[in-house]
Amino acid sequence: MNPLFAMVLGLMPVAARAEEPIQYQLSISAAEAAPRITVTMTLRGDADGTTELDLPSNWAGSDGLWRNVGGWRVRGGTISDTAKPEVKRIRHAPHARLTIRYDVTDPDPLPPGADYHKALPWIERDWITLHGEGVIVIPSGGEERPARFGWGRLPAGWRVASDLDTPPADLTANKVATAIFIGGRDLRLIERRIGATSLRLALLGQWAFTDAQLADRAQAVIAAENAMLGASPIPFLVTLTPLTQPRPTSLSYGGTGRTAGFALTGTPNMPFRDLPRLLGHEYAHRWFKSTGDDDANGYWLTEGFNDWFSAQAMLRTGDWTAARWAEELNAVLKRHATSPALALTAQQRFDRFWTDQAASQFPYDEGQLTATILDAQLRAAGQPGLLPLLAEANRTGSLGDRARVEALIERAVPGGLARAAAWLTRDGLRQLPAGLLPCGTIAVEAGVPRFTLAPGPCPALAGPAPAP
Repeated sequence: MNPLFAMVLGLMPVAARAEEPIQYQLSISAAEAAPRITVTMTLRGDADGTTELDLPSNWAGSDGLWRNVGGWRVRGGTISDTAKPEVKRIRHAPHARLTIRYDVTDPDPLPPGADYHKALPWIERDWITLHGEGVIVIPSGGEERPARFGWGRLPAGWRVASDLDTPPADLTANKVATAIFIGGRDLRLIERRIGATSLRLALLGQWAFTDAQLADRAQAVIAAENAMLGASPIPFLVTLTPLTQPRPTSLSYGGTGRTAGFALTGTPNMPFRDLPRLLGHEYAHRWFKSTGDDDANGYWLTEGFNDWFSAQAMLRTGDWTAARWAEELNAVLKRHATSPALALTAQQRFDRFWTDQAASQFPYDEGQLTATILDAQLRAAGQPGLLPLLAEANRTGSLGDRARVEALIERAVPGGLARAAAWLTRDGLRQLPAGLLPCGTIAVEAGVPRFTLAPGPCPALAGPAPAP
């Protein structure tokens, strides 16, 4: 036999084993105070007989997340601590099949409130909500290894849902760690169709709107945004979890993009009026997402341009009138013009992003206003606006690729980003041209710009609403 051929044959089993998917299973066992959550991983160990595991660590302003996973049981090897609390080490035979089980615990005995930390596991007596970043363990260096997910044992009467129930074809360990897992005795499951695909909703709690209202708006908004970018629909999950420990006047709501869905949270008084925009922003993270590590210095694109895009979607679905669009724009202009974060450097805003509300909000508003100005500049130059540019960028790459999107904008609007940045400083805001935006005028009072919509129709603020 040819020696080279023999060597290749000898390597094939190793290569095949290396490509075996990591199997993840999440089980829920009934208990008196709160259910017990167990994650089981099945995988091939590394060739050198040592496999290290990366535990949850830091995410969304929470650190020490490794404290919420423990009770380790390993078949096929021996587990031990390392010098880093967020890393475990398993000794085993080369390429051994390992079965790893660990439990997930909730460090807070109270349900989440308005000041919640989404990175923490929420495990209550009758329901759970888990973000993957807080509960999923990944073999060191194995973020891109193929993966599979399934539910294990469940308490009688419970329903569960995850965006991994209809996983992407290229599911990896890292995508398992950015998924959402929800369940409970009173979990309500709803399904709508968008094209040939399924939109699922998994809802906990009681709200000021009906389940059908939420499902109908989600269906309409998602269909509109797909059409705006010429994107095909995909199987998608929307979850909703209540923040049930609010102060009497607390109002809080938000969302987080997931692998194949998004997770919403809110106090029970979350107004229906604000719901469509929240749905639009979170679904748009299907495209406006980071292509690398989270970087608050790039949120002007992934969050701010997202806000502009989702505002356009509100006009197309009819959830907003032109007057409502102007109202929302003026709120952004005022918040940005009076923001204490204007006095900070970009690095200071980055450092304070998770601890300072003004620093957190700044890139959202900066990006939305930048997109608004760019759209106006494109229209003034006789072009159809920013949306076609974003649609083309999405067809040929990622809307989260900051350098690439910046280059496309510079080609279409030479100097546009620099002009927008200059106008959005404290001094620049006082000098915004009255006719900067179509369909109205800007006036500056006490350093705060305000847009007044002109009477009559405005083609720049209209668009067809596609059928779901």
